[in-house]
Amino acid sequence: MKLSRIYSSNWQIKVAIAALTVPVVFSPVSEAQVSQTLKAKESQAKNFVGSMNKAQQVYYAEKAGFTSSVSNLLVYLGLQVKPNSASYSYSIGMMKKGAVFNYGVSKQANLKSFVGGVFLVENNTQTILCINAAPGKTKPANPTNTKGVLACGANTAKVTQ
Repeated sequence: MKLSRIYSSNWQIKVAIAALTVPVVFSPVSEAQVSQTLKAKESQAKNFVGSMNKAQQVYYAEKAGFTSSVSNLLVYLGLQVKPNSASYSYSIGMMKKGAVFNYGVSKQANLKSFVGGVFLVENNTQTILCINAAPGKTKPANPTNTKGVLACGANTAKVTQ
């Protein structure tokens, strides 16, 4: 009786150890799905910041100035919902010298953030849209305007829409 109990216990231990040593394999499909989900969230933020840039241009044409209110831009975009989500926070930064910056800052470490710039250049507005080079919750550096040539800030790259 003691022998069968010892044998039974050893068998259970061997099964438990075997279960712990079996490698976990993640399906490539699930990794692709995660990647697509991240790209979809980034695409949504990119499109919204780009729309904020366009709304700032319309706002400037009608009011002869930019707005620091995301709510004001929502009216120009025809939206009645708050754009902030679990993934991104949106805000606006004003400059005195004819520029405004629209931000889509990631709330998640695995998503990239965006910044849009709208500059007054020779009585016309010009826009640029930039993305952080690396994912993270870091607010992107502001784009620059050097004699009418717009460029993305440090650690960011220009995005086309």
